[in-house]
Amino acid sequence: MPTKKTTKKVAKKVPKKTAKKLAVKSAEKKTRKKAQKKKVVTKAIKKTTTETIKRAPLGHLLIEKKLRDAGFSGGISTNKGILEKYSTDESIFSITPQVVIQPRHQKDVEIAVQTINSETERFPSLSLTPRAAGTGLSGGSLTDSIVIDVCTHMKSIGEIKNTRGHTTFTCEPGAMWRDVEKALKKEDVYLPSYPASKDICSIGGSVANNAAGPDSLRYGHCADWVESLNVTLYDGKTYLIKPINYRELKALSKKDNAHGQIAKEVFALIEKNEKTIERAKPKTKKNSAGFPLWDVLNVSVAQFKKGKGFFDLTRLISGSQGTIGIITSVTMRTQPIAHDTQCIVVPVFDLMDAGKVISKALEFNPINVELFDGLTFDLALKNPQFFKDRLSKLDYYKVLLSMYTTYHVRYGRKIPEFTLLITLDPKTLGTRTAAGIAKTLKQNHGKRARVVQNPIEREMFWQVRRASYTLSKFQDETKRPAAFLEDMTVPPEHLSKFFVEVKKLLKKFNVTAAVHGHGGNGHLHFYPLLDFTNKTTPTLVEKMAEEFFKTAVTYDGNICGEHNDGIIRTPHLNKMFNKKTLTLFTEVEHICDPLDIFNPGKKVNPRFDVKESLRKKN
Repeated sequence: MPTKKTTKKVAKKVPKKTAKKLAVKSAEKKTRKKAQKKKVVTKAIKKTTTETIKRAPLGHLLIEKKLRDAGFSGGISTNKGILEKYSTDESIFSITPQVVIQPRHQKDVEIAVQTINSETERFPSLSLTPRAAGTGLSGGSLTDSIVIDVCTHMKSIGEIKNTRGHTTFTCEPGAMWRDVEKALKKEDVYLPSYPASKDICSIGGSVANNAAGPDSLRYGHCADWVESLNVTLYDGKTYLIKPINYRELKALSKKDNAHGQIAKEVFALIEKNEKTIERAKPKTKKNSAGFPLWDVLNVSVAQFKKGKGFFDLTRLISGSQGTIGIITSVTMRTQPIAHDTQCIVVPVFDLMDAGKVISKALEFNPINVELFDGLTFDLALKNPQFFKDRLSKLDYYKVLLSMYTTYHVRYGRKIPEFTLLITLDPKTLGTRTAAGIAKTLKQNHGKRARVVQNPIEREMFWQVRRASYTLSKFQDETKRPAAFLEDMTVPPEHLSKFFVEVKKLLKKFNVTAAVHGHGGNGHLHFYPLLDFTNKTTPTLVEKMAEEFFKTAVTYDGNICGEHNDGIIRTPHLNKMFNKKTLTLFTEVEHICDPLDIFNPGKKVNPRFDVKESLRKKN
C-alpha cells in the first residue's frame, strides 16, 4: 500500500485529463484503499458526522431530472404531504426526507444507485435509505435525504419450490409477510422467524432488520432462513449473494466488480481479526446489534481454507438496515408447520422464580417460551372491549369467560408477576408427556404449571400476549408507547434480577410500561408511556436510554435483540462493543459502501441527534 507521499508523486506524472477520468472511474477503489489506513479519516466517514454534512437543496431538486433522464420509471415525489408521510415510522422519531422514490423493479433500483453514485461528489448529502412497510421501531427507514420505497411496487411473490422435501420461496422485498404466509400455508410450511408484526410487515424489511419472534427460541432470526439474496451494491449492479466455499471465494475475489471486491476485503478483515471478532460475539442467543462478522464464516478461518464450511455475506446483509446495499429479491427456506402442539401455562407470583422456571423449561427444547407481565393481564381484564374486533362474536365471549374465570377462580383474584406460555411439540416431548413436563416444572419453582387442554383458554392467553403493546395505550391515551428500550436481552438465568432492576428504573423515572417478550431468550419488550408534546421528553429519553442500556449490559445482556440499531441504539453500541470492534464495524461498512450512499448514520457513525430528531406528536 503506497503512502500518502508516494501517491502524490504518482499522481503528478499522470496527465491532467487522464487523471480526471481515472478519478471518476476509480473513486470507489481509491476510497476503499484509504479506508484500510487505520489513522486516516476518509471522506466517506467524514460525511457521516452531523457537523460536516451540509444540505444541498439543489442536488435534491436536480435528482428527479437526473433519474428520469437515466430511465427511472417509478414514482418520484417532493410533495409536502408525501414527504410528511415518510417522515415517521413506528419509532419515536420524525425526520423529513427531501425526496421519495418508488422503484417499479430491480432496474429502477440500479438506476437510482448509479445516479446517486455519480452525483455524490457534487452533492455529498445525497443518499438512499430503503424503506419497506415502515413498521420498524428503531428509525432505520428515516432520512433527511432520499427514501427509496421498495414496498409500493416491488411486492411480487415468486414460485414456491419443493426439492427433496425442502421448501423454499422467492419474493421481492415489498411482499407482505401475511401474503407469503398465506401462500406457504397451502404447502403446510411456514417461516419460523416470523415477528409479532407479521400482519403488517414485509419480508424484505424483516430480513433487512434480521427480525425474529416467538419461535426464534428454536429457529433463530430471519438470517438463519435466508437461502440467497439479490442485492444492488455500490456500483449500481445487482448480484446474487449466497454462501460459498473457499474455492468459490478465491474465484470471486479475482473479479473486478463490487461483489468480488467486497468478498475479498471482508474475508481479509475477518482473517486478520479473527480472535477479536470471536470475542466480540454477544453472549445472548438473540442479537441484531452491529455487523455480525462472527457469523460470516461458520467455521474457523483455518478450517475454511482447508475446504470446510462457508463464507456467507447474506449474514452480513441481513440486519444491515440497508447500509450495505439494497435488497431486490429474497429466497428463503421454510419449516413444516408443527401440528399437535401443546401449551403449558405457568403463572409466576414470585418474580425471582421466573428465571428458574424458564431455565428448567429450556431443558425440554420447547418451540417457544413467551411471557407477559401483570400489568398486561390487568389491562386486558379492564379493557375487554379491546378483543371485540379481534375475535368472532362467539369466540369473543368464550375468551372473556376464560379470562375472568382464570383470574377469579384459578388465581384467586391475584395477578401473577409473569405468565409464561411454553409451547411443546412431538419433537419436544419424545417419550415424555406434556403433563409430565408440567409436573417437573411444578417441582422447580413453577408451582402452578399446568397443561392447557381447552383451545379457547389457550387462545385467551395468546390474545393477551400478542396484545400487550396495544393494551398499554389504554393507560393514558394522551401519551404514546415509546419504542426505545424495548429490545434489551439478557441470558434467561438473569431475567428475574434484570426485571427487578427494570421495575426500579421505571419507578425512578416515574413512567409505566406493560412488559411482554420472549422469555426463553431472556428478551423483554416494554414501551414506557411518554408525552412527545412535552419539552422535557427528549432529555428524559436520553437519560432513560443511558441507564437502562447500562443495566442490560451489566447482566451480560445486549441492547438490541431483534429490532436493530437504527437511530436510537447506534450511539450506544460502545456499551456492548469495545473500540476495536467498533472500528471493524466502521471498516466493513466502508468496504461495502465506500461513498456512503446507503442509509448513512445507522449501525455506524451516528449522525442523527436523538433529542433533536424525536417526534413532536403523540
